Amino acid sequence: MNSTSTKNNQGFVTLTISLILLIAVTLISMFSVKSISLENKVANNSYRSDIALQAAEASVASAFNYLSVDPDVDGDNAIDSVFDTDGDGIGDNNEMDISSARAVITVDDMSGGEMTLMQIRSIGFSDDNSARRVISLVVANVDPLPNTPNNPMTTRGAVVINGSATVHNPEGHSTIWSGNDIDMGSNNSTATNVADPGDAGYPGCMDTPMTCDTVSSSNRLTAGLDIIEHDSSLGALTPAEMFINFFGMDPVTYRDSMVSIDSTPGTVNGDAHLANYEVIWVEGDATINNITMGCTSAQNGANVCPVAETKPSVLIINGDLELSGTAQFYGIVFVMGNLDASANATVHGAIISAGDLSNSAGGSLDVWYNSDILAGLDRAGPLTGVAGSWRDI
Repeated sequence: MNSTSTKNNQGFVTLTISLILLIAVTLISMFSVKSISLENKVANNSYRSDIALQAAEASVASAFNYLSVDPDVDGDNAIDSVFDTDGDGIGDNNEMDISSARAVITVDDMSGGEMTLMQIRSIGFSDDNSARRVISLVVANVDPLPNTPNNPMTTRGAVVINGSATVHNPEGHSTIWSGNDIDMGSNNSTATNVADPGDAGYPGCMDTPMTCDTVSSSNRLTAGLDIIEHDSSLGALTPAEMFINFFGMDPVTYRDSMVSIDSTPGTVNGDAHLANYEVIWVEGDATINNITMGCTSAQNGANVCPVAETKPSVLIINGDLELSGTAQFYGIVFVMGNLDASANATVHGAIISAGDLSNSAGGSLDVWYNSDILAGLDRAGPLTGVAGSWRDI
């Protein structure tokens, strides 16, 4: 009886332990399955979050590249959509598929219509739309001409007019500033023109570019107060110091950080023709002819680039420059050496020579000061992210 009872007790204990172990194994298995399921969900969520972030980052990079070239390619005075889906060079969509993910982007102008300070905001979505990541970044153009000239023609050396030249400043009373002698020559067409005090809108019209009537101030016989010659403070500068005076940094640093087209004397005509919002550096002596710089269409003769097509550029010649044939420039021309305008050339903006400026008997130079065009050079500078503006949400 005792033996049987003991065996029964042992069987009961064994059964109980087995049940406990079975229950434990079941619970552990259930917990493991739940844990694995949770880990899978976490891994999937992390993966999809990464995919959404990558989509947002890719779209920001694409937007940055588009805006770096020109935020308003179609010329409607508004920031374009930044994705060019039909390949015509003009952005037409703000939504972008990136593999199985997608991104939606917005660009806001923070510069009051100048399009030189913009906020990019991109929302990236995973393939199943279960995850989204937001990136925002403020970008700005670095001004390529921080110290804007206030007169149309500046030379460190002499000005010698053998042909004809007309220098206009409808926004002020100074035209030619030189560190040396100014010889207006003997051509009856040579003259300088300044804002006319007799204009009904004077002096307020000088605050709105190209609206004042002008009146002749200097000619081959008379040197008016608009001409400043033998300025020792200007004449004593080196070409590099003169460069720094306008561009805010030394030539080497500027070339490394600001130039968008590094050209040569052999390629400058092709590089500068129809250049839009570019900073062009030419290393060496150059000859330029029959081009239109800073306009989306070629102009010749008395034609003037329409405002909607005017996209001014900076041209820097690290050497001497000869102008031949015909040429129109919208923006600023800076010559480190001597400038020979033996051509029918027109400059809208300003022209600066760190050497002498002259033209031949057959040359005709026409320079119009236009502060609106010079202000538009802001968009020619490189685009960069504003420090501290990156947000990854």
